[in-house]
Amino acid sequence: MVVRLRAGELHTYTRTSQFDRIAAQHRFHDAASFDRYVFALLDIGIDYDALRQAEARWAAERAGGTLAVLAARGPRLRLFSAATMISFTVCRSDGHLLWHDHFRRPAAIGTPASAAEAAARQAIWLAWRARIHAKAPAATLRLVMAHSYDITTRRLQHAAETAGLLLELSISGRHNPAAEQRARRDIVGWSELDLRYLFDKARDSA
Repeated sequence: MVVRLRAGELHTYTRTSQFDRIAAQHRFHDAASFDRYVFALLDIGIDYDALRQAEARWAAERAGGTLAVLAARGPRLRLFSAATMISFTVCRSDGHLLWHDHFRRPAAIGTPASAAEAAARQAIWLAWRARIHAKAPAATLRLVMAHSYDITTRRLQHAAETAGLLLELSISGRHNPAAEQRARRDIVGWSELDLRYLFDKARDSA
């Protein structure tokens, strides 16, 4: 509804930051509502993801490097992800719970593999928000999934690249705080305040 009502205005926008401002005004803060917003933009002929990719390329060109080069110079963060068939959990490197919520479309989560991939995508989305918050052209995300179920990581790599993130993916169900907290029943929403604490304080921190 918002996109249809403001279609004329939205067609004048040329930067993702302008679209992000509209999303913030209407509280499209979580990945599910933001995805619906992006799909609605596509329905009126605006490809937000393509614009985001183009901006990442332009930023790399202006900085004189590729995503890998910029990420090597930029901040690093590590997140843990885990899932059940109905919910996802994302924790930061010290084990602090960042986000635990139900999947918005549980019917689309048909297998443990799709649940694990969906949880990883939520972590990538949150890392993208942190990168934008830090005003960094690129960043490195070390994502530790509780289980992989032999999913195709190419889609996750593409999602990360689109978000200006160099993805370092690993699998560990042991000592994974997201896996340890995935069965909780309450909902914990992510916060803008959390974003500033996601990046490693030292480049060589583990």
